[in-house]
Amino acid sequence: MGTTKTPVLWTTGAPAAGKSTTAWGLYTRIVEAGGNVAYVDIDQFGLIGPPPGGGEAAHAIKAANLLRVLEILRSRGARQLVVSGIVDPENGVEPHFEGGGFDLTLIRLTCDRDELRSRFLGRGSPAAALPDLYAVADAYDRTGFGEAMDTTGQRHEETVEALFPRCVVGDGPVRAPDVVEPLPGPVTVVTGPTAVGKSTAAFCALRDLWAREIPVAYVDLAQLGFANPGPDPALEAANLAAVWRGYREAGAKRLIVVAREFLPEHRRVFEEVAVVHLDADAPTLTERVGRRAEGESALLAGDELRGVPPVVRDRVAARAITEAARMRQARTDRVVLDTTGQEPAETAAALLAVVAQ
Repeated sequence: MGTTKTPVLWTTGAPAAGKSTTAWGLYTRIVEAGGNVAYVDIDQFGLIGPPPGGGEAAHAIKAANLLRVLEILRSRGARQLVVSGIVDPENGVEPHFEGGGFDLTLIRLTCDRDELRSRFLGRGSPAAALPDLYAVADAYDRTGFGEAMDTTGQRHEETVEALFPRCVVGDGPVRAPDVVEPLPGPVTVVTGPTAVGKSTAAFCALRDLWAREIPVAYVDLAQLGFANPGPDPALEAANLAAVWRGYREAGAKRLIVVAREFLPEHRRVFEEVAVVHLDADAPTLTERVGRRAEGESALLAGDELRGVPPVVRDRVAARAITEAARMRQARTDRVVLDTTGQEPAETAAALLAVVAQ
């Protein structure tokens, strides 16, 4: 790529400002147009605990991991990179990009306080957290980093349309990531069909380990693979290795990875892996798909269920049942937990008993 800098459009702002929804909308628009593009959420790069004592330290961990991943995506040939997430409200993020191979456009999404309150409560956040929300918004406004974009009264689609012309839509050669040298663990990978409850159980186990003062990091593998052309397990593996290397440098001693399937390309990242597979019968999977569609779990980029009509729920449930049947025939060097009929807390406890061994 020579000396050409790769454009990075980053949407940030206070919680509920619309940064993730806008960035995901830009990514999908570029994908639909055939562009060579990748999307990452910086909040996925700071899942290490017990959480660092100072906010600045947490932002530094996220920024370092982000730059590692962006460099991999750039080397792969991405023509446009889209990023979303909170940045250091005092210092912004621009200093981390000085002298690198990226051309950063940082968009700070804002809206008036009445609308911010409505968006925040509308996504299920507690009213008790409103003072903290306003404090973050005030800090962002006070420091004034990035380019402010007032979205008061705008639908997310309108914000995407306003920013889309500032993105690069173009194809180009896709290069294979560098071969990854195996990294030490211990590493626990939680697999299972769609909606079986992998992320919920794994994150509950993670927080319990943090409460015990055990330094553990967490990666949702799906969140490392948003790239077009794709899917690309080799790219996921390269990003996984980069993030785990960053977490190890930050003090993590073990890692939990969530993945629908853990492929040979992923396994080669680690010297040794323990796989815990979550299973469930057809009625349980169907029920959990419905609960996901109704908003029970955290909303992440690429969510295919939140708010979808019954016909889509039925299609996803049928796919999950087929996945579960196929996965039961897979390799046997794993621990299988049957979660049929369990509540999330029961599954989390069973998983924790395995992870904490």
